[in-house]
Amino acid sequence: MTQILHRLLKLFFAAIFFILSIFSPAEASPLKRPLSFQHITAKDGLSSEMVLAIAVQGEEVWFGTEGGGATLYDKSKKIYKAYTTKGEPMDKVDKGVSINWQNLLPYNHVSVILLDVGRIWFGTYFYGFGGGGISYYQPQKSPSWKRFNTSDGRAKKVVSMAVDGEWVWVGSEKGLSLLDKKTEGWKRFYSTNDGLSGNFVNSLLVQPNFLWAGTNGGISRFEKVKKTWKTYTQKDGLTEAEIKALASVGQKIWAGGIGGTLSEYDLISDRWKRIEPSDALRNGGIQSLTVAKGKVFVCRDNGVSIYDLSTGQWESLTMADGLLSNAVFCAAEDRNSIWFGTDKGVSRLIIAP
Repeated sequence: MTQILHRLLKLFFAAIFFILSIFSPAEASPLKRPLSFQHITAKDGLSSEMVLAIAVQGEEVWFGTEGGGATLYDKSKKIYKAYTTKGEPMDKVDKGVSINWQNLLPYNHVSVILLDVGRIWFGTYFYGFGGGGISYYQPQKSPSWKRFNTSDGRAKKVVSMAVDGEWVWVGSEKGLSLLDKKTEGWKRFYSTNDGLSGNFVNSLLVQPNFLWAGTNGGISRFEKVKKTWKTYTQKDGLTEAEIKALASVGQKIWAGGIGGTLSEYDLISDRWKRIEPSDALRNGGIQSLTVAKGKVFVCRDNGVSIYDLSTGQWESLTMADGLLSNAVFCAAEDRNSIWFGTDKGVSRLIIAP
């Protein structure tokens, strides 16, 4: 009787496996080629063709540019609008000195755009003295924009930002500043003196219990409850000293080095291990990492490396495939597309549903 029951159970589970294999979603496949692109340049309405940051919110797409402020593109209306230090544009009151303009952006080099509940944050990178910093745009309020000081000059060259509940972390070339969203005041500053691996904070990644920071000196993990730092360097498995990008990839964390290498954090060993891409672009310097559409988009100096999470396969995107440029700074996900910011404008890769 036991043998019969055992055989019946085997048949039952075999049938279940067969049914699941039929009705489960198909594994993601490589991008369908030839690829379909939409390109946006200054001729179309971009305020500057070097696009360093992109954020998508419904039918609105924000582009952070070098020297041209932020450009808002309404997809449904096909309208472009530039936001700079001086107004919407040129219709706001100022004090005549560019770094003292009271409205909108602290500076026109927009390095970060960060979506938040009810508002959008902008981080700027100031080449000089006295300017730079962050601001937010809150369209339902008047005035819609608010600028902030630069945390005693320590957050005027902003290269990374992250929302963490009621806080905003701001990474600059001098360290890491913490802004309280309720009081709208700076609360804390961290540098190498406090345990940060490097003062140039290229990338930030928020988790419930930890904050990860990729710096010019490795990777630092901040334990929020204990308020303690732990640093990971090449001694801990990293292949490069300077980390340019961090991203959550499923249950893993990936890190991209400025020289082009990729690493993955192993929770059990508390170390990093090198990832070996198999695509032709694997040696290109890394600018950012974006996880979207079941894939990891590695934006590089020589194109985009793409890793398919379900198949483990790599492929590449370059100008030969339709990109405006091989110098790709950032990527952002849309409903049926991926936007790429380059030094010659924006390329939107249309992905068929």
